[in-house]
Amino acid sequence: MNSDPLLFNTTKYVEGYFHNLLSWSELADLINIRPLMTDKRVHLLGLGKRFEWINSTWTSDPNCFPPSLIRSLLDEIVIYFTDMSRATKNINDIARVIEEQYNKQVDAHIYVCRDPKIEHPFGAHYDFNDNVIIQCEGMTNFKVWKEDKNAVKGLTGSGINIKINMTTEPILDVNMKPGDAIWIPRHFPHLATSLTPRLSVSFPLSYNSDVSKSGEDRNWITL
Repeated sequence: MNSDPLLFNTTKYVEGYFHNLLSWSELADLINIRPLMTDKRVHLLGLGKRFEWINSTWTSDPNCFPPSLIRSLLDEIVIYFTDMSRATKNINDIARVIEEQYNKQVDAHIYVCRDPKIEHPFGAHYDFNDNVIIQCEGMTNFKVWKEDKNAVKGLTGSGINIKINMTTEPILDVNMKPGDAIWIPRHFPHLATSLTPRLSVSFPLSYNSDVSKSGEDRNWITL
């Protein structure tokens, strides 16, 4: 991590911000922990069907995806995983830095696209949460447009993606490589396009939260 501040007042791109945040092999380790892969954490984008599978007698949560199913789907669709802010020590550390600086509760969403020919289902969209996105593996083109206050007037929500069509030039157009970071304020339209197989982590801030009153336990246990 370099000395540049993590949080920005407007959209900003920082090269080489944090290297080795999450690797393909570390992601595989997480997928192999089946109790972690609940249907509340695993999001299959653009796939409008449900899956059934046979569980072991010892399975504590029958709603956890089998690792082999997730692996096969990674070649077909974009998948992201939520509630992952304690997935690794590095991810937990970044989440803590953001929480301490902004006093907002932070999650980590892991985005995976193994085939750049797969179109991202979100398209150009904006979120109701501020986001810090760190590229972990591969390259992703990010375009960010200026906030359109008229477009979001009267809308409420948290963590909701609103798809839109952009007709103006973006204020930021960058190809992110491993270690790069981008800050996207809420209501700023943006579009992510995978240029290669892509692995990235997004850190959304819950704008109406107060981490001093409640939040994730950021203590990291070693034995």
